[in-house]
Amino acid sequence: MRSAQAFMQYLADKRKGQKYIEKRSNLILNFHAALNGKPPTVEVIDVFIRQRWSGYVSRDKDIFQAFSEYADFCEQTTDVFNKFVRDTFEGEARKAMKAYKDAMVFIPSNTKIAPAHLNGLTNDEFVTAFLLLQKFLYNVYDAIEHGSPFEWGCPDWSDLTWYGLVHNRVIMLLNALVECGNIENNTLIVDKYRFEAHSKKKADEQIVCKPLHKTKMLLERLIPMGLHIEGLDDIDTPIFAVSFPDNPNVITVLCSYFNERNDKTTNHIRYFSYRFIEEPATQTHETLFLAMTDGEPEHLREIYYWLYDEAIKHGFEPTGTEKMHCYLYKKGTKEWLLLGKGSSYHEPEFLHSINYSIAAKFGFAKTYHTHPDKIKRLKQRFPTAFNNPWGGCHKCKATPEDCKNRVVFDHINLRHGCVKSYFYFHDPTFDDVKEFLELYKIENKIKPLTV
Repeated sequence: MRSAQAFMQYLADKRKGQKYIEKRSNLILNFHAALNGKPPTVEVIDVFIRQRWSGYVSRDKDIFQAFSEYADFCEQTTDVFNKFVRDTFEGEARKAMKAYKDAMVFIPSNTKIAPAHLNGLTNDEFVTAFLLLQKFLYNVYDAIEHGSPFEWGCPDWSDLTWYGLVHNRVIMLLNALVECGNIENNTLIVDKYRFEAHSKKKADEQIVCKPLHKTKMLLERLIPMGLHIEGLDDIDTPIFAVSFPDNPNVITVLCSYFNERNDKTTNHIRYFSYRFIEEPATQTHETLFLAMTDGEPEHLREIYYWLYDEAIKHGFEPTGTEKMHCYLYKKGTKEWLLLGKGSSYHEPEFLHSINYSIAAKFGFAKTYHTHPDKIKRLKQRFPTAFNNPWGGCHKCKATPEDCKNRVVFDHINLRHGCVKSYFYFHDPTFDDVKEFLELYKIENKIKPLTV
């Protein structure tokens, strides 16, 4: 394996800037030190890169870019690096597909569809077609999970966007087809130029399936799964046609789900759920809340539903929106306790995500000092919450040296943190969540509504 000094010269010969060269040479020097004279392996590269996650796609991509350049420079390292990339990113894609499958809640046969979404179908016809669409998606997820995600157009490091890896490219593709087409006789006629432009735009990465060549790769892989496509590769026509021969009503349902919106959000894309086309009058809770929690196991749904009811009792209203991957309730400017997926602002969207089923997220600038016994229990019960890389001053926007809310959590190891910032308590029990809420109510002076 060639030296970092030779790599620096190689970059200089390619007319790279000094800062660019220094940044990459430092990375490679540290990599050589980690190797300790041994040849590079997939496992060593994986450990080395994961220790350097920043939490921001642009910075993480830069590490992959540097390794890619160095691997090409060394030549004999290219195969090892490429195997690492394939193992890592295909592994993440497989985990995502399994999560989509596990979250799939098939539409009950007695579901009442909102009349505005029926588009000429009877309620039974709509429910039957929607169920078939769900089964189609489930089979696609299963095929990707047990096949080669790269062959289905899943991204590697070079195709990462700010939204990271946690985005459903299959659903985004179906949305793109509907947005760029018109339905005619149970067939979706898609404008090729609009479709290509849609797959390149940057306005809302969440609903754009990109890059284009991988979008087309995915689209072509859907044909053996039951989708019929005509004219996609015909250069003489500006359109292509999409149909579903097993049940033509599926295309009507598809267009109704993605087109006939009464809101401006993209919740129905992120959480593909029958709740978004169900008659609202039949729903027991707010629509997004139901869509987010339907696929959760029973013990977690019990916690979510309890927290919903408690929010109402204290005068907080369901907002139909999220914050940090948690369902958000508000009372004026006050927010209710955040409980949901993910470990921090960053982790749900990147390769360094740790798989937590649920996490509570809150700070305690006042109660840290007024209720030391409660804080002591938190430290004992959730020690990692006080020792995470995202413990910066997100709230007060101060440097660590100037932060008035910064305290020493661990005097032996000198761990510091801002008590006004968010702390992340992973996989709490129901009893833990009840304790969190009591502390949160004290911290934020929240009292139940008086009858």
